[in-house]
Amino acid sequence: MPRSTVVLVNSGKNNNMASVPNPPLLGASFTVKKADFWDVSSLNPLNPTSKGGHHFFPSHLIPTSQRRRIVLEVHSESVFESVAAESVYIRILYYNSNPVEMMLDTTANVTMGTVKGAAKTLKGTAGFVSGTIKMIRGKENDDDDDSDVESVMASFIEQPSVFDGERADGAQAQPYEGWQPKYMVPLRMFDIVEKKRRSVTVKYEYKGRSSHREFVFDSDHAMYDFCNAIEKNKNLMTDRLKARMKGALEGIKLKKDEELTLLFDICSGSQLPCCDIGKNSDPYVVVRFNGKKIHKTDYIPYSTNPIWTLTKGSLFIWKVDALELFESEEGLIFEVKDHDIIGKNDILGVFHVDARTLYQWSGERKEFALKPTLGQKARGEKGKISLRVRRATDDDIQFMEKYNQKKKHKTIAVPNIAAVGGTMKNILSVNSKTEKDGPDKGKTVYLIRPGPDPKRTEETLWLTMEKIEQEVMRPSYEWTDIGSGHLGKVFVEILSCDNLPNMDSVGAFDVKTGVLGNKTDPFVSLVYEDCSARTDVIDDCLSPRWMPWSKRAFIFNCMHTSSPLFLAVFDRDRVPHIDNDLIGRVTIDISNFHRGSTYVLEYNLYSDASFGRREAKFGTIKIRLRLELENERTLLLSNFSVPLSVYVNQESKKDFEVLRQTVEGRVDSRKFSLGTINAHCGELLSYLTLFFLFEEASMSLLLWRWQSEISLPMPSFFTPPFFKWIDVQFPLHSLALFVFLINLVENYDLFPSFVFAAMGWVLLSTSKMRTANPNPWLRCKGFSYLLMSLIMGDCVKEPHLVEANEGKAIDILTERFEDAKAKATKWYEEYNKNHAQYLKDMAEIGDTSEDLSAQTAESVTLSPTRVYLVPIQNILRIACIGLRIFKNIILWEECYISFWITLSSLVLSFILLFIPWGFLIRWSLRVIVWVGFGPWMRLADIYYFSRDKEENHDQKHKRMKKLLLERQKWLDTQKQNALIAREKKAKLLDFKQYLFGRHICKVNILKKDRYYDIPLPTSSATLYDPKSMSLGEVAMQEAGYHRIRVDGQNLVGEMIPKKCETPASEAPVGKPTKTTHLLGRGSSAAFYDGNDSLTEAAIKVGSILACAGAITVYGVPLAVHLLGVAWVSLDWILRIGYKLAVGEDGS
Repeated sequence: MPRSTVVLVNSGKNNNMASVPNPPLLGASFTVKKADFWDVSSLNPLNPTSKGGHHFFPSHLIPTSQRRRIVLEVHSESVFESVAAESVYIRILYYNSNPVEMMLDTTANVTMGTVKGAAKTLKGTAGFVSGTIKMIRGKENDDDDDSDVESVMASFIEQPSVFDGERADGAQAQPYEGWQPKYMVPLRMFDIVEKKRRSVTVKYEYKGRSSHREFVFDSDHAMYDFCNAIEKNKNLMTDRLKARMKGALEGIKLKKDEELTLLFDICSGSQLPCCDIGKNSDPYVVVRFNGKKIHKTDYIPYSTNPIWTLTKGSLFIWKVDALELFESEEGLIFEVKDHDIIGKNDILGVFHVDARTLYQWSGERKEFALKPTLGQKARGEKGKISLRVRRATDDDIQFMEKYNQKKKHKTIAVPNIAAVGGTMKNILSVNSKTEKDGPDKGKTVYLIRPGPDPKRTEETLWLTMEKIEQEVMRPSYEWTDIGSGHLGKVFVEILSCDNLPNMDSVGAFDVKTGVLGNKTDPFVSLVYEDCSARTDVIDDCLSPRWMPWSKRAFIFNCMHTSSPLFLAVFDRDRVPHIDNDLIGRVTIDISNFHRGSTYVLEYNLYSDASFGRREAKFGTIKIRLRLELENERTLLLSNFSVPLSVYVNQESKKDFEVLRQTVEGRVDSRKFSLGTINAHCGELLSYLTLFFLFEEASMSLLLWRWQSEISLPMPSFFTPPFFKWIDVQFPLHSLALFVFLINLVENYDLFPSFVFAAMGWVLLSTSKMRTANPNPWLRCKGFSYLLMSLIMGDCVKEPHLVEANEGKAIDILTERFEDAKAKATKWYEEYNKNHAQYLKDMAEIGDTSEDLSAQTAESVTLSPTRVYLVPIQNILRIACIGLRIFKNIILWEECYISFWITLSSLVLSFILLFIPWGFLIRWSLRVIVWVGFGPWMRLADIYYFSRDKEENHDQKHKRMKKLLLERQKWLDTQKQNALIAREKKAKLLDFKQYLFGRHICKVNILKKDRYYDIPLPTSSATLYDPKSMSLGEVAMQEAGYHRIRVDGQNLVGEMIPKKCETPASEAPVGKPTKTTHLLGRGSSAAFYDGNDSLTEAAIKVGSILACAGAITVYGVPLAVHLLGVAWVSLDWILRIGYKLAVGEDGS
């Protein structure tokens, strides 16, 4: 048939973002300026090497299944704002109007849908699925990601028109009446290979696949007309490409041979169409460029809101020439499909991202609405896919290369079961002997484990106990530097353990290995913030010692001042699937330790930190600890940032249990247990002690019993400086309360100021009590110390020095707690006794109920109570944790947080002192009464409140619709925020599991343990006095010499998060070294101390100005007022004294 030409207009709506238009293939906004079409006959696809043949069958003798219509479409579309460009597409249509064929297709597809639904449930029966699909389709299903769109059209469903557009005269578009779309290719991928009589052989590329076909025209004239039209539009391709490039590159200048390396993150999908039984889909994404597949994600089973993570193929890097990208008419195509075991994978929708958007994208999250493909019926659910794209960095490229290589060569780790504990070698080995000759003749020497000093092998293979103790206290040879913090470093050395229980035997028989003579194989696990570490294992020893050359020294980098250090001692079991046994653990609070001191600390080991009775029967542990922190001002200011949740991963379940028990103890408080519920109830009941403490403090305050020690100057006329300070016991707190109250009853405006002052005063009192505690290990950094640190940058104070056995001093605060606890226990026992007596009395009285209704006998039920008790356990756990944190703040366990609360309370109290609260409240009430209760409220009723009653049905419907739209908008926003939060959580979890291990444990930043571990009296603190070193030695030490660096598990960043890496060198920029105090006196660098940073200088100047301003504005008037009050009071006292002395009559 001769060529026919029509003009069409397509006004398809674009639901995507305005800056991301869709190409014509996806139903975007475009105009079909011209459409030429030819009816042809299409035979089977040709082999690229075959010569083809001449076919002269009359058109009415050719089956309709082989009839095609070729449409040459000239599109006009907007590429950038108002800039338009033309593009040409070849669309192939097929004709299918045979009712018998339509019925057969429908029956086949209904059967296919049934089998596909069954395959979703029976995914393991691959043979059944394969055989069934062979019977139905005659062939097995293969991955159809590279198949053409005709796979989508296999089933007979009601199809919309290819275009929603119309002719200029309003009639339906003639080229598409009764025809169904098959595929569509750009003209640049369509070439005429050979022309014959009434037939042409064409070559085209579709979805990365090259095909040859022969089309037979009805006449020679139609064939030559088709060839001329193709040739004409081919000649115009260059001009059209230039016009397109000009519009797409508006405001963009490409560099010569510029190549883009883009990092893509396919984040998630929302409200995707459902294709399977059960209203679910198994979606995955295929990415194409110029018809070629460049990436494919894994499918997410049973989800219409999928989240793709690293291991699900969300990330990929794509390198493309910038010019080639902008020359592409369609940009990057994203196809979302439903994975099916049987049959073709259903297409859920597609969208595209144009070159301009990709070029200017900088990593922000964008959403794209799915569009139906060519010939696909529009579904009820449109669905969205969210993406992130940015330029890939060198680190991104390196990470993806390693990940792809690891994924390609993934192997299964086989556990080593040969090293089983209690082997014959361990049994026959001798760990001690009596020296027969040498200087230690006659003494017992012990085998050094895990091995001798590599530098002194023969000398340190066997040592006496005295020499072992001397070697243990020597500095460690090598340190492991771990963590992600930047506030400072915590140096920890595990020295020894004593009196550990034997976990490997009952008597002398090991119940796990069946071996005689086996003992505990201890090692120590350490957890601090985002990192964990372990010492070497000491085989068969109940009092192990870790030597300086063993793995015992660790440097933890601090992220937050409140972070505790968790230590636990375990018995190592060599059997892979048997957990290591927890011996005991301890939580070390480092926030109250001072830098400049070396602490040798000894703790009792306990099985748990929050449950059970504290019994010191698991031995002791001794460590050496030292802090290298920034100045106290930096530590104080860091508390303004909210501590983030910290997690540590482990690959094996066995290692995870070691990690979890180190942090939490033997009992997992998150697992349901009646014992855990009872423990929580007992802990809440123990807080009854606070009531008796409050009662005692109130009575001491009210009866002026509470004596405080204050220093007063007394004149001394014989020795300079002619005065001396003496300590006097004075009821300062009672006096302060009395002064506050007499002022409050006279002036109610002081009430808000009084409330905040009371909060600050309580915290100041507990701070004073803690700092004055006779036990040095129960003291804390007080308010005055931290305040001076905030003002001066660092408080000038002597290092923390504690002698051994100094901690045996009587703890007054502990005594008060014990007394209050005894009172609470006595009260509780009396209450139980009285309650039991009451129940006994009621049982003797008998039933007095007058209810005559039938009583249903209680039946035995087997329904579990777990459903009801688990929420109660969670509520009790949260309540206990909240009370623990509150108690730690009140008692200055969290000294930095307590300081900021105290300082804020005092500052607010001072500011509120000058606000006329009575005036404000009085006038606020006046305004409320006069405005809200006057006769003019009748006008408000007429013009506002009664308006709802007078509105008609349409007005009410319109108002309700508006309210529903606003609510829906709010709900959509909340759902979007929740989706983004779930997306970030899932991606971060998958990333951490890939990098660090599958099992994850949460590590507490704030102190949340019930019990507070205190060093034993044998602990001590000495001055840290390192030897002087040369500049080169200091530089080597700061560069990490004799240190093994291990990054923490804290990840930051989007798309490909990175580890928080600590700089390799500690020396600041512009300084030869950070630790100038370690340099010798002759070094010129020892005198360089540097200047304050800009931030420190600004804080100092700002603090001075703020103090000066506060004193000027508030302090001077207050001082004048107080002087006036003092002068009036003195004058009044003198007048009364004069009258009493002289008399009223002057006699």
